[in-house]
Amino acid sequence: MVVVIVCAFVLLLIASLLLIIFSTVAVTVTMEHSSFVEELRVDVKALFGLFTYTTTIPLKELLEGGEEVVEEKASNKLRNGEIKDILRVVNKTLSARQSVLFFIGKARVRDVQWETNFGMGNAASTAVGAELLHNLKVAMFSLLSHYSNFLTVPQLIVTPIYEMKTIQTYIKCMITFKLGHAMIAVIKLMKSQKNVQGT
Repeated sequence: MVVVIVCAFVLLLIASLLLIIFSTVAVTVTMEHSSFVEELRVDVKALFGLFTYTTTIPLKELLEGGEEVVEEKASNKLRNGEIKDILRVVNKTLSARQSVLFFIGKARVRDVQWETNFGMGNAASTAVGAELLHNLKVAMFSLLSHYSNFLTVPQLIVTPIYEMKTIQTYIKCMITFKLGHAMIAVIKLMKSQKNVQGT
């Protein structure tokens, strides 16, 4: 009887692990920059909807905080003359490339929407600028399509606003991936970072 219970427990544990490893994680990223809203929102769903997480970050706070942190770190590094630390960070970034490309290659990109209202206050300049912006978006996603899997055609829209100077943008996309692939990417990343530290 005890053997049967132990076997059932082991089988249940294995089945649970397999279920977790092959479960799909869906991450929806929404960014809006306009006169009304300036925020970045991230929604995460995993384990067949049993786990959900949502966070909203004001863009102004994110950008200002990021700039201060970067400037402070850069000034400290240059002040202390710690060039070796800078080179170590560069090496870590380059070594992480393989694991990042692996993860991107396994992920699936869905429902990409990028809308921008663009105006320079002048009809001719606005028309040229809007066309350049649209071409830049197309080129960017053409490059990304070589590394990731787009399941839908991205909606890349640029609307020229001739009457005023403005730039308002709205970005939304969903990325799905298997939890097992994320685990493998993390393991690859840890191994690469360990190799860098060992050198």
